[in-house]
Amino acid sequence: MRDPQRNLPRAFVGGTLTVAALYLFVNVAYYYALAPLEVASVPASSSVATEVLKKFLGPLAVSMTAVALMISSFGALHASVLANSRIPFAMARDGLFFRGLTRLSPRTNVPVRAILAQAAWASLLALSGSYDALTDSVIFSSWLFYGLVTASLFVFRRKLADAPRPYRAFGYPFVPMIFLLATAALLINTFVAAPHEAIRGVVLLAAGLPFYWYWSRRSGEGACKNV
Repeated sequence: MRDPQRNLPRAFVGGTLTVAALYLFVNVAYYYALAPLEVASVPASSSVATEVLKKFLGPLAVSMTAVALMISSFGALHASVLANSRIPFAMARDGLFFRGLTRLSPRTNVPVRAILAQAAWASLLALSGSYDALTDSVIFSSWLFYGLVTASLFVFRRKLADAPRPYRAFGYPFVPMIFLLATAALLINTFVAAPHEAIRGVVLLAAGLPFYWYWSRRSGEGACKNV
C-alpha cells in the first residue's frame, strides 16, 4: 500500500461508511416491501431477505438468497482465513507456537502450514457444536480482544511516550475510550443475554493459558541459552 498514513484511514472510514449506508438502504427496502408485523413474524428457518424476494420472484427467491449468502460468506471467509492464519505464524516466529508453522511457501510467501493448522482446528470446532453457538462464542471472544487491542493504545502511549507514530489514533483519548465503553457494554450484555455462550468463550480462551505459559517459558529458556 502506498502512503499508508493517509490511505489506511481513508480505507477504514470509507469502508465503514459504505457498509453502513448499504445496511441502512437494505433495511429501508425491507420495510418498504413488508409491513413491520410481517418482518417481525418471519420464522427463524427463513430470512427477511428471502421473504422480500418472494414478493417479486416467488419460490425462486429461496435459491437466489442461498446463492447470494454463499458468495458473501465465501468472500468474508477468504479474507478471514488469510488474515487469521498469520496469527499462529507470528506466534511460531516469536517462539510461542510450533516452530514448523513459520515455514513460508517459496513460491507465494504464504504460511501454508499455518493455514492448514487453522483449517484443522476450524474443522474440529465445526464438529463440536451448532453454528449459532460457535458464532456467539466467537463474537464474544473477538470483542474481548478488540477491547484489549484498543486498551493497549493507552499502555503504549504511557510506556513509549517518545516512540515515532506515523499513524495516530483519531480523537485520542476520547474515541478509544468511547470504543472501550461500548465494548464493555456489549460484553456485559452477552453475559446477561447469552451466559452459556459467553462462559464457553471464556473457557475456550482460558484453555490456551497453560499452552502460552509452556511456550513462553520454553522460548525464554532458549533465549537464555543463546546468551
